[in-house]
Amino acid sequence: MPEFEKLSRDEVNKILMAKEKGRGLSQRERILRAYMEQLEGLDVGEGLEIKLEKSDNRQTVKNRLLRAADRLGMEIEFIRSRNVIRLYRTK
Repeated sequence: MPEFEKLSRDEVNKILMAKEKGRGLSQRERILRAYMEQLEGLDVGEGLEIKLEKSDNRQTVKNRLLRAADRLGMEIEFIRSRNVIRLYRTK
């Protein structure tokens, strides 16, 4: 059976503060911000062409682009293509 030890509020706060100091952005947040940086410079009517690497999942990249656009308050649409992802800003 495991050994249990009660922690005081001060001990819990110290642990939480140390954890917050050492923790940066999550991997998911870092990836999302990288996608946002790529979309930020787009004006309405401008677009991007994204060449995928073999390890990239097409649908995952599109979902991340949509999420990044949503966070930036913009709308994008995808242009159907086979080997690359093409998109343009609509709003």
